[in-house]
Amino acid sequence: MNLNKVYLSLGSNLGDKIKNLQSAISLIDTKIGDVLSISNVYQTKSDGFVGEDFFNCCISVNTEFSPTFLMNKILEIESHVGRTRSNTKEYESRLIDIDILLYEDSIISKNHLVVPHPRMHLRNFVLNPLADIAKSKIHPILNDSIINLLNKLKSKEIIKIDQVLTLPVLLKLQSFKNIVIEGNIGVGKTTLSKKLSNDLNKDLIVEGFVDNPFLEKYYNNPEKYALNVELTFLTDRCRQLNSFNNQMNFFSSGIIADYDIFKSLVFAGVSLNEIDFNLFRNIFYFMTKDLFKSDLVIYLLQSSDQLLKNISKRGRGFEKTINRNYLDKINAAYLKHIKTNSDLNVVYIDVSDLDFVESDEDYIKLLFRIKNTLTKSFKELPY
Repeated sequence: MNLNKVYLSLGSNLGDKIKNLQSAISLIDTKIGDVLSISNVYQTKSDGFVGEDFFNCCISVNTEFSPTFLMNKILEIESHVGRTRSNTKEYESRLIDIDILLYEDSIISKNHLVVPHPRMHLRNFVLNPLADIAKSKIHPILNDSIINLLNKLKSKEIIKIDQVLTLPVLLKLQSFKNIVIEGNIGVGKTTLSKKLSNDLNKDLIVEGFVDNPFLEKYYNNPEKYALNVELTFLTDRCRQLNSFNNQMNFFSSGIIADYDIFKSLVFAGVSLNEIDFNLFRNIFYFMTKDLFKSDLVIYLLQSSDQLLKNISKRGRGFEKTINRNYLDKINAAYLKHIKTNSDLNVVYIDVSDLDFVESDEDYIKLLFRIKNTLTKSFKELPY
């Protein structure tokens, strides 16, 4: 499937303008392609007619559609949002207006479709938001960057407003109140949890693993300290989650956590002998019966070889004895537990080719993988 990156301009000056823009962007994401970025929103005076001020923004989209088919889809979306086009050629107020600014580097002039948009370089309400998301993009006819075209434009009154629009991929995740990021050691659970907490405006729970006094001893002498380390982790996790439960208020938008409490059972199943595990399991179910339940578990998949590189890179001395065999056992234990617990809503995301820890672009790619996977059935195991 060939994907083309396009830039669209959106404007609204009737009704709830932010809602109109957000609705149109969500429809574009559903009917046209993944919305990759959204600019700030700008307020400008209506141009060429008397009407309320416009709210304007620009977005980038990946689409497989041809320019002509894309235009037809845009007209459908405008109609769906509530725009009724009149036969007059005069400018008028509108609930939504969507223009194709750029389609890759194509130059098109046919069937009432002209790309690049013939007046985009003259419009402050286009160039300001477009510069937010594509300042280095070159105009294929004028052979100049968007930021340079903006700087050349004579200043007109324009105001960046405080209200922001949300990527549809994040809106989909916001529908889940309590989200847990799970996966093997070194896969990036904490990093993703922090990013999602910030982007979804949800409270963050991060495990305090460094406070476990038996962790380093366990890695050096697993047989002696396995029960100590697992019971300490279980106690600390339950204390943290109970404390969070008591502090949560009615207005909380939910949580993002970098572990689910079932993690204790998974690791204990690998590290403990049968007698100790049976004891641990009884303690586990007693201590965890009143803890919150996740609405969604995002399980990150990565090869053990790559996990070892990640673990080495972060340089925690007590992790130096971790080997491929141990990581394979942990992954197998996770998948076995998830498979036998049908009450868990789990999506599996392969991040083997992504560095979402360092790369914002890879983080966005990860978000779209999550979104696309959520459209499929849950509990589809990766084997």
